Amino acid sequence: MKTFKASNYMRTPVATIGKGATLKEAVRIMIEHKTNGLVVVDADNRVAGILSSWDMIQHLVPDYLEEDQHLAAFEAAAKFKERVTELADDPIERFMTKQVHSIHPESTLMEAAATLSEFRIRQLPVVDDDGYLVGYLNRTDIKKAVAEILGIDPQ
Repeated sequence: MKTFKASNYMRTPVATIGKGATLKEAVRIMIEHKTNGLVVVDADNRVAGILSSWDMIQHLVPDYLEEDQHLAAFEAAAKFKERVTELADDPIERFMTKQVHSIHPESTLMEAAATLSEFRIRQLPVVDDDGYLVGYLNRTDIKKAVAEILGIDPQ
């Protein structure tokens, strides 16, 4: 019988990116892997951060618009393209999430769900005892486990 542990529901391989990558490289990998999040790893494949599409969006919006969002309606339509082009070579280390919560492969799905819920995060790297990335769980994986328990084909 399948147990409800992270190791049985985690995704592998994990869509990863190196700390030194740029915004442009990150977008290419996200599109390639059809994902909204990448696990940022160091040279030893240890988790260094998470990069989500949300992190990128926040990086793209200039500070003055974050402070006064109604000004965005007055920006020229070309401003978005201008901003993306201007930031294309920015290193992701500047805007990735550095405080990363993770779980162990033997952690239960309840532990994973509790972590996702408590910190209101969408992505949860799975790391072994030595801190190496071995998998990845997100909200969809939890939803699929719920569907399985309820006898619904998660496809």
